[in-house]
Amino acid sequence: MNRITLEGKLLFATVIVAFLTLVLTASALIPTYASYRSTHDNLLAVERFRQVLEAATRMSAERGPANDVMAIEPGSDALAMERLTNFRRISDLALEALDEPIAVEISSSSPDLQKALADTRDQLRKARGAVDRVAVTPLAERRPEDVQAAIGEMIEVIDTFQAVVDWHVEAFTSGRPELTAPFLTGRMISDMREYGGRAASQIMGPIATRQPLRDSHVTDASRTIGRLLELRTLMQGQKVITDHDALSADLMEDVDTIFFRSGLNLVNILIEQGKISGDYSISAVDLTRDYVPTLRPLERLRTLFLDDVVKRYRAQHDAASYRLSVIAVITASALAVLFMLFRSIRLHMLDPLLTARRQIIALAEGGGITNLETISKAPEMRSLFEALELLGGKLDERAEYEARLKMQAEKDGLTGVWNRRALEGFGKAPSEREEDVCLMLIDIDHFKTVNDTYGHLTGDAVLIEIAALLQSAMRPGDIVARYGGEEFAVLVPTSDLANTMDFAEELRSRIQAHVIRDAETGIDLSITVSIGVASSRGGADGWRPLVASADEALYCAKKKGRNRICVFGGEADWDITASALIPFRARRAASL
Repeated sequence: MNRITLEGKLLFATVIVAFLTLVLTASALIPTYASYRSTHDNLLAVERFRQVLEAATRMSAERGPANDVMAIEPGSDALAMERLTNFRRISDLALEALDEPIAVEISSSSPDLQKALADTRDQLRKARGAVDRVAVTPLAERRPEDVQAAIGEMIEVIDTFQAVVDWHVEAFTSGRPELTAPFLTGRMISDMREYGGRAASQIMGPIATRQPLRDSHVTDASRTIGRLLELRTLMQGQKVITDHDALSADLMEDVDTIFFRSGLNLVNILIEQGKISGDYSISAVDLTRDYVPTLRPLERLRTLFLDDVVKRYRAQHDAASYRLSVIAVITASALAVLFMLFRSIRLHMLDPLLTARRQIIALAEGGGITNLETISKAPEMRSLFEALELLGGKLDERAEYEARLKMQAEKDGLTGVWNRRALEGFGKAPSEREEDVCLMLIDIDHFKTVNDTYGHLTGDAVLIEIAALLQSAMRPGDIVARYGGEEFAVLVPTSDLANTMDFAEELRSRIQAHVIRDAETGIDLSITVSIGVASSRGGADGWRPLVASADEALYCAKKKGRNRICVFGGEADWDITASALIPFRARRAASL
């Protein structure tokens, strides 16, 4: 009773100290965890927004191959159709990625996201249908307004998708003002890429049909170019890549040089040509080929910007995670010290006698004992535990010796398989179901010749390899044993004699195909075996008749020329195995 009271007091004191430690830790852990959750959600939000802008870019890029197929004769360019198919598949995959649940807690008053995505898919199907109808129309019959209408449907896809972009901007920046700037900048760069592609698309219809530009074409293209110039002005002086002023400047220089000065200049030239006539300096296909590469600086700008944003928020997340981990480790360490202190006191003051009692009971019941070296012992208890260690060691030695004796009594010392005594134990053991079992007796052919020619060491090697081959072929429940000399036995727990015969033939063939090399002479030995198979009731009463029947069948196999299988009672062996009136040993003596 005193022991329990003392242990209870010790436990109570430990719990109080642990509680106070947790209270102090919580004052630092709670704000750190809040910071961790905030940076974690910001990182997920930025990665999600990158997927949204990527989907917008993929659908915008689909206009390029769509313009190509509307500028050529139907079926004249299989590669153009394949390219359009690939771009459509990429757009579909980008949209499918947005169907994944958002792992960030959000609050948005915008229309349902799924409805916005569904509207985008509907418009995308409508636009693709319009493109496909124009593409199958012979080039001479295509009207500029049909081509431009299909292009307008493709542009409308991006306008419809803006609801998805708006939803994410509002959902992620509401309550997270730190995301407003990178989201708006990312959207601005994405819009620049969209308007860049739209500027050429808006004059693609007349160019594809070699018709002059209408006022509406000129107005739309000029408005788009004006919007591009406004976006470029807003981007002026912005640091696109954090802590990399030179890289930001280089990116904007590429945008100005390659897109604004080269790409837009090409569009302006074509607009001026279209105002006069339909005699353009390049075809619609050539326009796509020459203009699309000028958009790549905008795509690279968007990609590097979003990568940099993700990198910055991942760094913030990692820093918060590190701080949280440090506090958690310190807390866990403090609690671990308290636990170890409680455990140490209990181990040295309360447990030695109880431990000794448990070990003595375990030894009395024939069980083992734990490693007493790991138990801290008071000086007064050292003699007792040393005695327990000595007693445990002696009992272990005895158990090991008994196991070794049992192994020697049941295992063949040369081959490692069961010996005859163990086999008889298995064969005579009562079974749960009174069913027949099958027994194979396997004799190595001409084994005496092997011993006489190559020596007993080679003979032993042959026995070892044959035993290994048999053991490796055994199925669950099968038992292989060395029956004596060059004979092995296989006990099969089944009454299916036909299946056992097939198994015996498999063993015979495997042994015949196996080559054994004599270690002394280097000569390869081909070994064959004769097998006798019998089936009868197992158990103590049926074991001896079963062995006699298998021995009879083995004699049959050897008399018929060896390297074969005989079954006791089989019609093919009736002349040998059915003559039960002549004792088996007498017939063998008569044949010698």
